[in-house]
Amino acid sequence: MNLTVSTLVRYLKNRLDSDRYLQNILVEGEISNFRHYQSGYIYFTLKDNKAAISCMMFPRDAYALRFAPKDGDQVLVKGDVSVYEASGQLQLYVKQMKPNGLGDLYLQYEELKRKLAAAGFFDESHKKERTEFPFRIAVLVGDKSAAMSDIKTCFARRWPVADVDYYPVLVQGKDAAADIVSMLLKVDQMGYDAVILARGGGSFEDLFAFNDEALVKTIYHLNTFIITGIGHEQDYTLSDFAADLRAPTPTAAVELLTPQIIDVFARIADLNMHAESGLRAKINDAAKRLKDLEGSPYFREPGKLTERSLRRLEFLETKLYNTNKRYSLLQQDIDSRKLRMQKALMYRIRENSTKLDNYIYTLSSLTNQKFKNERVRLKRLEVLLKAYSSENILEKGYALVFQQEKLIKSIEDVDPKQNIRVRMKDGTLDAKIEEVLHD
Repeated sequence: MNLTVSTLVRYLKNRLDSDRYLQNILVEGEISNFRHYQSGYIYFTLKDNKAAISCMMFPRDAYALRFAPKDGDQVLVKGDVSVYEASGQLQLYVKQMKPNGLGDLYLQYEELKRKLAAAGFFDESHKKERTEFPFRIAVLVGDKSAAMSDIKTCFARRWPVADVDYYPVLVQGKDAAADIVSMLLKVDQMGYDAVILARGGGSFEDLFAFNDEALVKTIYHLNTFIITGIGHEQDYTLSDFAADLRAPTPTAAVELLTPQIIDVFARIADLNMHAESGLRAKINDAAKRLKDLEGSPYFREPGKLTERSLRRLEFLETKLYNTNKRYSLLQQDIDSRKLRMQKALMYRIRENSTKLDNYIYTLSSLTNQKFKNERVRLKRLEVLLKAYSSENILEKGYALVFQQEKLIKSIEDVDPKQNIRVRMKDGTLDAKIEEVLHD
């Protein structure tokens, strides 16, 4: 079978795309022929001292780069191997790229991410719902940091009614994760509506404290709702995945957690307006009912209402007495009729029982006579059946002739080309017709 070029290339592409060992792979090497176009696409060659492979990045992935790559840079890239069909060229589609000096950290990050995800620490079903109006909030952030200042400004502008407590923690370095875990366990026992864990922007290495396994597990087990605002929008730490809600920045964490106080005031004003309107309508309705009652003669002379009620009560008592009397007479009549009906029913039962016995006797006599007559008739039929049965005929020396399972009664019914079967009293003969003789 001859293949077209497009068929061959498409087959190779499908094989590469379906190979899970060639998807989301980490490759290190040196950049050469680097080109970054205005459209956002990036093209380059990744090489070492023995081989090279063409690479490209889509604009959405290129935008997330935290450094400016150039020829000669040693980098660690993550992506999928495939074939570009138009040229049939093997190509690495890069999703992420980091300077290779941090390669070990990224490997640790990816390995721990897979482990914690498999254990369920990032499951959406475990995440808690936030309170619509949080009034007591704990903020864990770097002491006197720009992030702390931005959060304070955002709270003052957006939700100044909240009681916000700030707990300075280390947000970078080898002791940062343990410091954050200790503070989280402390504030989780203090009855806050929510906790904000925040840090300003930084490199992947700067933010690595928030990828600590113990910190992730502590966030997962918190009883208090927690929202993270760590780094910039493109930065994702393992703490973000474990938190109940992730915000792209510290300021965004405040915005996602709290309502706008102006909006709340507007809702309160709207509720007040509806409440006042409803209360006013009820007051007007009550006033109208009161006015109607004031115009009633019973309001001016309450005794008339009592007198009328007493007369009504006397009437009902008399009616009740008469009803009870009629009921008693009716019950006596029912009892009398019931007794008469029982006597009549017993008489009819006895009368019908005698008739039934007579009917049974007559039916039994007729049935026995019928059975005798039928036995005589059956015996006569058995004699006739035996006289005319095929077995009896065969016993007299006759034979039955069949052709293709059909009984032959006439020469006209015979097919000379077909064999016949002759049934006699003690067996069957298969015969071939040599000649048909007519009488």
